[in-house]
Amino acid sequence: MPNVIDFREGTDAVLTTATQLDGLGDEFARIYTSLYTLIESDLAQNWKGEDADAFRNVAENQRPVFESMREVIGEYATFLRQTANAHEARMQDSRSASNQVTF
Repeated sequence: MPNVIDFREGTDAVLTTATQLDGLGDEFARIYTSLYTLIESDLAQNWKGEDADAFRNVAENQRPVFESMREVIGEYATFLRQTANAHEARMQDSRSASNQVTF
């Protein structure tokens, strides 16, 4: 079953998920940065030749993919925050409008 957030409980769960995504995105960036550090230093020093150059070129060509993935994770966290804020604003508008109703 998909991960579902019930807005009837408020927006805290959505904001918590956004914060968790930011943390995961940061961890993802740290890991792929560490990978590239290893490729550019230790691997480059210990593996020479055409096959090593080919591997490093392929890895380097994939760097934008990792960077894009990190960006998408951040954008999704931002989307969740914006969604939660918009929902909270609509809930506040509804509460304000309800206070105007008389019977």
